[in-house]
Amino acid sequence: MTTQRPTGPAYRIPAHLSAAAHAALDATHAAHQQLGRAMVVTAAAAVRDILTGHDENAPFDAAGVELVEGEDGALCPTGRYWTLAGELRTFTDTVGLTEAGNAIHGMSEWTDYLNDNTRDVWRPLCIELPDRDRRPAYRLDLLRAAAVPLDDPRPQPQLAPSLRPSSAMVDATVSADERHRYPAKVDPADQRDGFVKPWFDLDTVRRIAADTQEKARTHGHGAVDTVHVVEGMVDGQLHSVVLVVSWMYLGGERHEQATEILQPNEVGRYAVGGHDWCWYVLSDDLHPMIPFKPATA
Repeated sequence: MTTQRPTGPAYRIPAHLSAAAHAALDATHAAHQQLGRAMVVTAAAAVRDILTGHDENAPFDAAGVELVEGEDGALCPTGRYWTLAGELRTFTDTVGLTEAGNAIHGMSEWTDYLNDNTRDVWRPLCIELPDRDRRPAYRLDLLRAAAVPLDDPRPQPQLAPSLRPSSAMVDATVSADERHRYPAKVDPADQRDGFVKPWFDLDTVRRIAADTQEKARTHGHGAVDTVHVVEGMVDGQLHSVVLVVSWMYLGGERHEQATEILQPNEVGRYAVGGHDWCWYVLSDDLHPMIPFKPATA
């Protein structure tokens, strides 16, 4: 019995395979990102509709909703939610048992898309809660979820801090999580979907750093961007460096965006989080002002 050497390759691989594969992966990633953005906004809309009877102009005060991760990695609402004041309530308390059951079933059809494929979108908007029935549980920040842009967010040119007129700034008290409040300078004209871009002095940045690091220790670093103030002496002069760490990006495709060094403006203030943290101004009685409309003189 003789063994013949092959006279040619059994099949050929297209020369552009690598480019085609990467293009397909990029398109899939972009589609998952788009789906995730649409579904977190839809989840926020669903909670609003449940609490208002689908009247988009009716008042409601939901600020967070509980979601539990199933065995397939998809999220499902439990019917528990938090008000702006931090009070824990349930859909049943608000709309009744039958309506609440129907609402949870309907909302689940949308949150089912908040899964491993879209985790990069929804996870940063959540705080990790104690497990429910041995399943991971999260509190979705509805204020931030509702503000997620439906289109792919592209970097937008911004006026350099040194060119932004200080006269445009007004004093304000801001928050991004319903709990912590900080004094800041805010330009009323610099808003995105009603959320402001506050500028903090260094002492306030130190407070934000301590609070974010404490939150990370409590809820896990993957759920919180932490702020750090690093100080050292150079040629007899004290220098401060403000660093923001986005832990969820470490080890992933966006690892190069995991750290950011913030530069102060001309008066030494720092825009911690910018618009992306969904900072909002609080009124004198500590109610969110979204959008912010300063009182006229």
